[in-house]
Amino acid sequence: MTARGALTAAVAGVLFAWLVLILMAFHQPKIYDVAVFAWTTLAGVVFAIVMRGIAALAPRIETSPAGTIGCGCVYAAAGLMFFCVVCAIAAILTRTTFVITSLARAIIVLITFGGLGLFGGIQFSRLRRAEDERRHAALERQQLELARDLQQRLLPPEHFDSDRFRIEAKNIAAAYVAGDFYDFVPLSNDRILIVIADVAGKGLAAGLIVATVKAMIPLIASAAESPDEILRAINSRIAPHLSKREFVAMIVAIFDATTGALSIANAGLPDPLLVRSDVVPLVVEGPRYPIGVRSSIDYLSIATTLDRGDRVLFFTDGLPEAEVEGELLGYKRLADLALRARGDIPTLFMALEAMTTETREDDWTAVSLERL
Repeated sequence: MTARGALTAAVAGVLFAWLVLILMAFHQPKIYDVAVFAWTTLAGVVFAIVMRGIAALAPRIETSPAGTIGCGCVYAAAGLMFFCVVCAIAAILTRTTFVITSLARAIIVLITFGGLGLFGGIQFSRLRRAEDERRHAALERQQLELARDLQQRLLPPEHFDSDRFRIEAKNIAAAYVAGDFYDFVPLSNDRILIVIADVAGKGLAAGLIVATVKAMIPLIASAAESPDEILRAINSRIAPHLSKREFVAMIVAIFDATTGALSIANAGLPDPLLVRSDVVPLVVEGPRYPIGVRSSIDYLSIATTLDRGDRVLFFTDGLPEAEVEGELLGYKRLADLALRARGDIPTLFMALEAMTTETREDDWTAVSLERL
């Protein structure tokens, strides 16, 4: 219990004790005595602090209706006991006898304290649940901020250029969800590995999965020959450690800058778009389950050749699922925007931001590969 909480409890106990004394003084004016108020003040402070400490340490059973009523009865009994203590202090110091002379008065006293106790118990449980929800929300926001910070630190620069190809990437964080990432890994013989992924979930757990997968990619890519081998290796290593609700949708591509050959394997992300004079989806046949869904998945790759000036746009589902005038943008309209933008990511994102007015609930992440 904090010092502020103890002070609040002490003030409440003192005020309650004085209220009882004032009510008793209507019957017996001798109650207005410095010694009476001093001793009842001390009793109120001790009683309130003890009750607050017990309430803080007790199991939180008031989350159920029965628990709330039970706690209310306890508070009612405690209030009645404190009332008796105050009466006893006043009677001893003023040498006055306070006796409830009829059954009706006794019933009224019991109903009053019982009702106050139940009401106080209900209000106390509501305040406690509200405080728990506030703390949980604050912790969740903190985890999201940590995950977002971790994700941003892991992302490479948005541009990767050579004399044979150009790579652009962009990640715009959503308001609530963290999990998209991309990466570029130079390989031998003028080849480069491109990765874009979307981790299910949010918060620190998603950020840790991002960090784990990103750390695996260079090691696995150094020993694998094709994108489907890389996906199979990542899945076999990480799937046993993910829960049922955790998985990673990912595309892995390898581009040979010398020949223009591009091979792609897809584990649950939207089909990349090849932008030329028109837009052609690069569809990978075969199993496309996200990583972590099954312990063993036989991924496949497709191969194509890029001509000079061709661009391939990789993206996560945050783009086609962006809300435009109350409905999803969709893959067809996204392809049209990509064609008008010629696969240029800054131009594409500017067009998307101009069309959407709702708060983003998912990350926008895209990577563009252009053969020069």
